[in-house]
Amino acid sequence: MHKKNEKTRMFLDELLKHPLVTQMELVDDQGVKVSTHTYDVLDVTGNEITRDFGSMRRASTKIDFFAIVIGIIVHDLSKGSIRINGEVMSHSQMMLKRPEYIMKETEGVISQVEEATGLKIKPDIVKNICHIVISHHGRWGKVRPSTREASIVHKADVYSAKYHRINPIGADDILKLMIDGMNIDEIAEKLDCTTGIIKDRLKRSKQEMVLKNNKQLIAYYKKNNRIAIGDDFFTQRIKETALLIKAVEKKGFIRLIKESPMIDFIDDRRVFERR
Repeated sequence: MHKKNEKTRMFLDELLKHPLVTQMELVDDQGVKVSTHTYDVLDVTGNEITRDFGSMRRASTKIDFFAIVIGIIVHDLSKGSIRINGEVMSHSQMMLKRPEYIMKETEGVISQVEEATGLKIKPDIVKNICHIVISHHGRWGKVRPSTREASIVHKADVYSAKYHRINPIGADDILKLMIDGMNIDEIAEKLDCTTGIIKDRLKRSKQEMVLKNNKQLIAYYKKNNRIAIGDDFFTQRIKETALLIKAVEKKGFIRLIKESPMIDFIDDRRVFERR
């Protein structure tokens, strides 16, 4: 029996094998893999859509799920490609000053996947995907979202960046190692982070606990076996990011993307040109 989204899944499978997509699993951004952030944006988007429209089925008649899913998958590809190509500008700088670089990259990836699958996406949908990508920074980029889909993705990207893009190391993780006799440099190497992060986490904890120095912090931790790692907002970010990373590591980025409920409501006839 013909599935209404069989071609969509074929396109998605090929896209997820693209070198620039797989590269995202090797690139970190503030302690979080780009692939993890990408999945988070998709997940947050799905939650927003369900809340705003009441159901996925209803939303699928109002907005383009295919453009959203593909746009999210490729929205941060340049974080990896910029490093590979030795570009001087960062992803954020490109979004602000050279969005045409990101537009060209997006169009190129779509074209390559089309060629590999023998599928051709309708031009207006390609245009929407590209707009989602080059406008996802909103007022922090050169291009502002002007479609419903782009606005939804931008909002989800901002939420993910605000709450879930932080190295999830807390002062408690650091204190355990300090008690074992490790110095800051050794701890940074052990936790795979900078000494700046180590110092920041200890500072936040001392401020929240109203303690003067690391010696007092260690003494408190030894006595109580717990510590405040920061204020409520910071603590929420650390805990939620840690859970996100754990979930992606457990199930895998590609599997989680393929499990998006939006995919079930995509109709190939609305996406691809007839051949």
